[in-house]
Amino acid sequence: MEDVSIMASATPLKDIDEQFLQCCICMEQLKEPKILPCLHRYCRECLRKFAKKGAKKIECVTCREKHILPKDGIDGLKTDYNTNNIIEFIQLQDSVKVDPLRTCIHCKKKLKASAFCFRCNDFLCKTCHEFHASSSIVRDHHPHIFSLSEAEAANLTIQKLSSLREAPRCQAHPGKLSELCCTTCDNLPICMPCTYGKHQGHNLKEVASLAETQREMLKAKVADLMQYNKKAYQMQKEIRKTKRKLDLNVNEEELKAQERLGAEDERIKKEIRNAEEELARKQAELEGEVKAKTSARKKALEKKMKKLGEEYELICEKERREVEASFRKLQEENKRGTERLQDGLRVVNNEIRELLASLKTQKDEQARKIDELSVHFDGIVERFETVTKTVDCIRAAENDWADVQCIPDVCKAIDLLREDGEKGSTGLENLSAVKVRGLSPAVTVRRKAGISEGMESVIDVPSVEGGWYINDITANKDGSIAVIGWASSLLHYQTHLTVINMRGDLLQQKVIRRSDGLRAPRCSFLTQSQIAIKYDVDKLGIFDMRDQSLKLVTVKDAISNWPSNQWVSSVTTDPANGNIIVGCDNRNVYVLNDQLKPIKTITLPAGIQCADDIAMHGGGLLICDSSSGKALAVTVHGTASQVKYEFTKPAIGGGDRWPRSVCTDQNGYVYMLWGAGLFSRSGSVIVQYSRDGGQIEMMREVDGYHNIESMTSAQTNQGEKLLLGQSSPPQILVYGLV
Repeated sequence: MEDVSIMASATPLKDIDEQFLQCCICMEQLKEPKILPCLHRYCRECLRKFAKKGAKKIECVTCREKHILPKDGIDGLKTDYNTNNIIEFIQLQDSVKVDPLRTCIHCKKKLKASAFCFRCNDFLCKTCHEFHASSSIVRDHHPHIFSLSEAEAANLTIQKLSSLREAPRCQAHPGKLSELCCTTCDNLPICMPCTYGKHQGHNLKEVASLAETQREMLKAKVADLMQYNKKAYQMQKEIRKTKRKLDLNVNEEELKAQERLGAEDERIKKEIRNAEEELARKQAELEGEVKAKTSARKKALEKKMKKLGEEYELICEKERREVEASFRKLQEENKRGTERLQDGLRVVNNEIRELLASLKTQKDEQARKIDELSVHFDGIVERFETVTKTVDCIRAAENDWADVQCIPDVCKAIDLLREDGEKGSTGLENLSAVKVRGLSPAVTVRRKAGISEGMESVIDVPSVEGGWYINDITANKDGSIAVIGWASSLLHYQTHLTVINMRGDLLQQKVIRRSDGLRAPRCSFLTQSQIAIKYDVDKLGIFDMRDQSLKLVTVKDAISNWPSNQWVSSVTTDPANGNIIVGCDNRNVYVLNDQLKPIKTITLPAGIQCADDIAMHGGGLLICDSSSGKALAVTVHGTASQVKYEFTKPAIGGGDRWPRSVCTDQNGYVYMLWGAGLFSRSGSVIVQYSRDGGQIEMMREVDGYHNIESMTSAQTNQGEKLLLGQSSPPQILVYGLV
């Protein structure tokens, strides 16, 4: 760790760092140095040029901190008296080196200057210097006379230079020296007449006493800061360590993904080879069986051959047809199994690609945050070093008047430095970790799941007083079903959130008053016990089943850049990452964490008008856009999504159809509920798509029910089920996934 120590009061003037006296705007020596609250100094004129006319704030060129300007603008900023004294003395030294001949303030002769009187603010020749230093007439000038022979002395200290300066002039009475400090007016130096005028009744202090108090306060602040300094430098090391760890973690996860892909590829190819070998073996068995059967029948019928020749041919033909039918069935099963394996391999390939893309996005995002944190702490360390140099200068000068002016600002800067340092010191350990979504279950040669021929059952949803209208349903892994909808009265609309089991037993019910019944409420399980809800055009919430608590937010309060004319249209969850995804009546999609704090905004591809229903699938997002009549799968990496594929509309029942709801099963198959168009001859249609969305696997018409608005899958003791929510009367239709 770099050691930044506080210098002693006897610091020689020659040891002052030249950069400390340099303006970072003009890169020259400071002129009339003004000090910002962050303790960085600049020339008064440089700040005037840098600050925008009429601006109420100014950004520090060095640390980028923004500061509120006083009423008088740049002129209202405090002058750095200690730095100004040092600069003026250096300028005095330089001027004498260039031209040692000066006009003496007493004899008015142009002779070689011997001394400088800081009370007279002018040069003295040798003769007048001796008189000035011994005469009782100017006794009060004696402490302020500086012999130019000492100007190059190696032991000339800041303290010595500071002692030469007289007390500052009173701002209200420039002809008088200040004698007291008004702490009511920010330690303003004042003369005695001021105590009877503008400053009467204010808190007035003697400068020596006040300076001692300020020095003790500074001493405590600096001691505390020196302890924090160790933490700040340690954070820089931790940041570098975290970035290395992030790289290692990402590389490890990428290697695991590639190994999983290789293992899945080899396993699936092996299963295909085994299936082909099994098919060949069964074919040989069937051929042998045919040969044995026909041979036996031939022997039995040889005696009757002449009479039963025709019968024999018929029997053989029948046997051949049966064997061929059996073999065709085996071929078809083998083909379906092979297609399923190839389908599974494509899905794994897609998921691995998406996983690698997700890892890259996470790595880039977290590396950006680490870089921001690194810049933040580089700034903290730079500000710390600026503070220590300023404290060095204050301690070295030991000037009461300068101390009472500067120390309060330094203490404020130390407090702000500590506060800003603490802001970035938490959460660093999380930036080296990456979230990896689990891949779909391993695919084997099994018959793929399908939708049962008919409904297995109908669940009546417990109603509320006056009846109600169901808008959305969702289910967790325990088989609990959450149903959300609204009921109306003469005075207002009310949103109802009801939780039931598969038998229809009421588990919980929550009533939320709302103002707009035109936009349907939505819900989605975030965890086994938490449900994310959208209950109005601009309201979101999380309902906790454990204590029936409900956390509500208005989106414009949660998301700072929320457009005033934008509505929330849908909500879904990403339980693996603990995120909530919010769809809108335009192309915007918002990702929030489980505290309803925004993570990022995603812009959907052109052509999408409204995200009426959404669901996570394979690291991407499924979109139902009823306005355009399209259903699509899109990417969610970054902030601008791309179309992965568009779902095929079902050609059944005639007329046009539009997507109303979408969900997936545990094996990754997609189920879409397509509503009937204006000229359709049938009701809603459930369509099962392949896991990559490339083809329609199965369709089921929902006959006799015309108010189906939502759909979800649910795990039960009897296997996975597909649930359809009928808006009115409030019922849930149950289909099996067999």
